[in-house]
Amino acid sequence: MATENDFLRHRNQQLCEVLRQYQMENFSKYSSVQKAGFKGDGDDTLENTIVDQSFLAPLIIEYEKHLEELTGQLKYYQKQMGEMKLQLENVVKENERSELSRQKLHTQELLSQLEMANEKVVENEKLILEHQEKANRLQRRLSQAEQRAAAASQQLSVITVQRRKAASMMNLENI
Repeated sequence: MATENDFLRHRNQQLCEVLRQYQMENFSKYSSVQKAGFKGDGDDTLENTIVDQSFLAPLIIEYEKHLEELTGQLKYYQKQMGEMKLQLENVVKENERSELSRQKLHTQELLSQLEMANEKVVENEKLILEHQEKANRLQRRLSQAEQRAAAASQQLSVITVQRRKAASMMNLENI
C-alpha cells in the first residue's frame, strides 16, 4: 500500500510539474489574478493554483497519456501471461506424456521380468516332473529288485533247506 501511495505521490508531482511548465509557457495569456496563483508558496500540491478549464486540459491530456501507457503495459503483460500460461500447459502436458512413457517403460520391464519368471517356473515344473518320473522309475526298479531279492532269498532258503535235507540224507546213508 505504501508503494502505491509513493507512486501516486510521485505521479502527482510529475503532473504538477507538467502543469507548471505549461502555465509558465503560457504565462502571458492569463490575468493578474491567475498569475498570482502561479506564484504560490512552491509546494507540490494543486491547492494554491487557480484551476480553470484551460489548466485542466493539459492535466487531462497528460493523465490520458499515462492511462494509455498503463493500458498498453497491461495488454503487454496480459499477452505475456497468456503466452506463459500456454507454455506452462505445454510443459505440463509434456511432463504427463513423459510420466506416462516412463510408467509404460516400467510396466514393460515388469512384464518382461514376469515372462522370464514364468518361463523359469515352467522349466522348473518340467524338471520336477522329470525328477518325479525318474524317482518313480527308480522306485519301481527298487521294488522289482526287492521282489527279485525276496524271491531269490526264498529260493535260496528252499535250496538251503533242500541241501540240508540232502546232506542229512547222505549222512544217514553213510551211517
